[in-house]
Amino acid sequence: MRDAWSSHEVWVYECLNCFATWQEEFDARHVADGHGGEAVVYEHDGHRCITPWCDHLCNVCGGQNVKVFSAPKAKRAVPPQAKRPDDLELVFKLRRLNAW
Repeated sequence: MRDAWSSHEVWVYECLNCFATWQEEFDARHVADGHGGEAVVYEHDGHRCITPWCDHLCNVCGGQNVKVFSAPKAKRAVPPQAKRPDDLELVFKLRRLNAW
C-alpha cells in the first residue's frame, strides 16, 4: 500500500535584476513507494508544473536571475497573559501537577 499526502506550499521569488518580489502558491502531492522512495508532483492553479525552484522568469522585467525562498511559517499564537493573581496561582498549580 502506498502512502500519499498533499501539502499547500507558498514560495517567494525575488528578481536580482529589478528587485521585484512576488509569491506563488503550489499544491504538492507526495507519494511514498513503500521502499523509502518518494515522488512529488507540483500543481499551480490546478495544472501540473515543474518544481517551484526551477526556471522562473521575473514578472516585471523578464529576467532569468530569480532567487527562490520557501515562505516562512506562520507564527504561533501567543497565549493570553494572566490578569488576576488567582489566575496566576491556578497556572502554578497546574504546572506543579504537570497539567500545563
